[in-house]
Amino acid sequence: MNFSNQIVELHEIAVTPDNATAMMDICARIEQENPYIPSDFKWILDFKRFQIERIRGEDAAALVYLKAAIALAPYRDDLLRVYREAIVKTPAKASLALIISCSRYQETALRLAEQFEDAQFPYLIVTGADTSPIDHPRAVQVNAPDNYEGLPRKVTAALHWVYENVGSQVGILKVDDDQSLVDPQQLKASTFLLKERDAYAGIPITSLTHDRCWHWNKCEDPALNRRAYGKPFYRPWARGGAYYLGSGPLEKFVLATMRFPGLLEGEYYEDKFVGDLMALEDIPLVELQSDSEFGLSLDHRHRFGGT
Repeated sequence: MNFSNQIVELHEIAVTPDNATAMMDICARIEQENPYIPSDFKWILDFKRFQIERIRGEDAAALVYLKAAIALAPYRDDLLRVYREAIVKTPAKASLALIISCSRYQETALRLAEQFEDAQFPYLIVTGADTSPIDHPRAVQVNAPDNYEGLPRKVTAALHWVYENVGSQVGILKVDDDQSLVDPQQLKASTFLLKERDAYAGIPITSLTHDRCWHWNKCEDPALNRRAYGKPFYRPWARGGAYYLGSGPLEKFVLATMRFPGLLEGEYYEDKFVGDLMALEDIPLVELQSDSEFGLSLDHRHRFGGT
């Protein structure tokens, strides 16, 4: 029996607690014996592993395999349906601030976290997984590097984490750790309205102010510190200091990056990456004039101007 017949036959067998280990071994053996497996069949192996891990009660491992299967077969609506059914369900319709930081700047992040705490506004502190964690009950490490060039992957992983662990009805205010919360009432009012509009919102950046060398002398990889950003300008996007994603834009972002993880390749700027995906999904940018519309004040000069 060739590998394709083996995989099709495997796909038709229901997973039970009694056969789970044997089926996992079969998946591994098929891959070991066949250096090349077309994606039309490879997704079945990963989906079977998802079913096995789920029946074992290993939900986190199961989700990894399910997302791998979706990336191999991104146009299968049945897999997307299984993914939606597998994630956390919550009636929560509030907004959540994601403080994107790193181990190096944890004191700055903790200062901003205290301001959100005092304002009684939900938040998380996000860092990468390859450094020491921040000692805080609302600190989350995601599967991404903690360096500058890892920011697009860090933000992507953070948005996936929220969607899968907090719920699909939450709106996200992404903020840099060098912001200050100066007007909690404005923050709550603006995020409430943007959540109601299910908006993607922020201060617009245009091609005229886009510095393609901003990452120089910031990257851990020295080669990137002399390589200009090379992706095209599609349309204005929300500046990275603070922007908002309603639950609809959040879901669009998560599904697109899960189906097509290659979109991240060659990306250095997380804000532009998010904006480009919003353009791809035909989600307009609600243009704001300043961070003060979120009740925020930026402490340091941002790469696109302003103080």
